[in-house]
Order: sequence, then structure tokens, then C-alpha cells
Amino acid sequence: MDNPLGIKRFGPITFYVHDARAEAERLSKMLGMEISYVPVDPSKGEHLFALELGDVLFILDSTPEHALLAKRYGNHISEIGLRVVNSKSAVEQASKRTPQPTRICEQTGVGYLRAPHDGEIYFRFIEDGQVPYLGLKDNPNRTKVNTRAFTRIDHIVMNTQKIQPVIGFLADVFGMKKVNEFTIRVENEDFMASLYSEVMGIYGVEQPVLFPVNEPLAGDDVSQIPAQLREVGRSHAQHIALATDSIIDSIAALRTRGLGFLEFRNKEHAECYYRDVPKRLGQISVREALDTLRGLGILVDKCGQGYLLQLFSKRMFPDRSVPFIEIIQRASDVIGCFGDGNFAALAEALEHSMREEALVEKRG
Repeated sequence: MDNPLGIKRFGPITFYVHDARAEAERLSKMLGMEISYVPVDPSKGEHLFALELGDVLFILDSTPEHALLAKRYGNHISEIGLRVVNSKSAVEQASKRTPQPTRICEQTGVGYLRAPHDGEIYFRFIEDGQVPYLGLKDNPNRTKVNTRAFTRIDHIVMNTQKIQPVIGFLADVFGMKKVNEFTIRVENEDFMASLYSEVMGIYGVEQPVLFPVNEPLAGDDVSQIPAQLREVGRSHAQHIALATDSIIDSIAALRTRGLGFLEFRNKEHAECYYRDVPKRLGQISVREALDTLRGLGILVDKCGQGYLLQLFSKRMFPDRSVPFIEIIQRASDVIGCFGDGNFAALAEALEHSMREEALVEKRG
């Protein structure tokens, strides 16, 4: 695959939030991440914090103008970082390929590119060793965590009303190719879940970089994708998938820390899903015990000549159903493989979760 911008792997992810300090403390405990960066001058306001675990870096920004955006759209992903060989070169190449605004931060050397859709998401081109964000410094009281529930970002999923401008942008600017696509429609008397998704990807210098992009199916204005688009009010990053080498240990640790995960609609739905796992896997064997995976609600599906294991969290922040987190373990080298069965299970679980949360809010 062509890699005109010299992308290496995913970089820092920036969230605009109502209260950076409160979210840093809450997410640090819930995700087992270290508070690695703190404000340079706390006397001017504690509006910037960063959490780190392995190669995952989350920046939380509640500076006044960004807190206003969080109030309007909910706490949300505002910038997607990409580690590059050379940030200046990446911006120069991007500006040749798109009319979208680009710039270089003079103080840090980090490059910026605005995405073309209505979500006001920016891509940040950052080299290893560059300062991740102005106004942050190393936390002198950083506390090391004993266990790691994840090590890096596997992919980031986008929701948009119209998919073609987004995937066209990823192809034209980043040199990404379509590596997979899904059409999901699950419907019965009282339930509907549907979406169309294309997975755009590129082999980075160090790791694959993947962006599944979702849009509602024609005629569907009631299931989770159109509902999330209405809830947020624009296109957005739906969730971040975090990779682990031991999903069983990861899910157990995160549950202990208080992170909730999506569940099957009912017992029958779960039994049907796990009963069909051997059929989906065929001759492929899974190292992990199926009973253990079932007990934790972990999804299992075929991926090329290997398999993948996934589980999706409930909402990261209390004010919106997105973004959320996915924990994923791959036992396959197929880029862009997600598993049709798991896509359908996620769609149904999301639909069920949104209905349950709506009932709780109505009772409250």
C-alpha cells in the first residue's frame, strides 16, 4: 500500500471534555491508565491532563472554548493523532492532496489537518519525541500501574451520515484502501439494528492503521447509527478499539475497575450466539476456553485463517452513548478483519443498551 504521509501508527487521541481534572481521575481509575501529563501552570486553570498506558495516550482538554464544544456535543474525540516519520513532510503532502486546512504548530512542530465532514475532527501528525500538547508537562507524581489492560490502538470507528466523502478523503489524502465492508440488518417484531460500514486501512511503517466508517442504511432512521448521529448532532468518532494480548485478563481487570460492557439482549440471544461459534470458526481452533469467553461475554469470530476476540464497553462519559471503547485481541494477520458475526452482535447489543439507558433516564 502507498503511504504518502509516512504514517507509522496511531498517536495521541484528544477529547474535549467538561472537566479535564475530574475525567482524568475517573478514567485513570476505570481504565488503569497513568496520569502522565499535567498542566504546566495549574494557577491558570487545570484544563489539560493526559493519560497513558503502553502506546495509548489520551489527552483531556477542557480549556474554556473546548469545554463549550463539550457542552454542545458532549465529551467527544476532537483530534486523532497519527505518528509519522516527519510531521512537516506529512503536512506538505496532505496539502497537495486536499483543499482542507492544514497548519504546523511553531512551538511543537506538530501538524494539523481538518477532516472534510461536519464533525470538526482534526488529524494530528506527530513525530516520536515531539511535545504532545502545549500546556502540558510530565507529571512529577506519576504512579505506575501494575497491570496493562491494553497496549495500543487497533482502530477507530467513525459514524457519518454520508460515507463517500469520508472514505474518499482517507483514500486521496492518506493513501488508504478499502480492506473490508459490511452490511448489517437485523430486524424482528420489536427490534431493528442496521448499518453499512467500509473499513479503510493502510500498512503503517510500524503498525496497520484502520478506520471503519459507518453510515445508516437507506430508510433507517431508528436504529443505533442514526440515533447516535442525532444524539451528537454531527459526524463523530464512535469508538476506539484498544488491542491486548490477553483479552480474558483485560476484561476481568477492567470490570474490577468499574468499566461496564455491552451485554446480549437476553439469555436466548447469548446462547444462540455461542452455539453458532463453532460453525463460524470451521476448522480454526481457539486457544482460549469457550466457556471462559462465554462467561465474560467476549465475542469470537473467524478472521482469515485465524480468529479475533472482542468486547465493547458501555459509554465512556455519562452524557452521551458515544464514544465507547472496544477491547480486541487478534490471532490473525489479516488487516481489516472484524468478523461479520461480531458486527451483527455489536449492533444488537448497542441497540439493547441504548433502549435500557433510555428507560433508566425516563424513570429518573
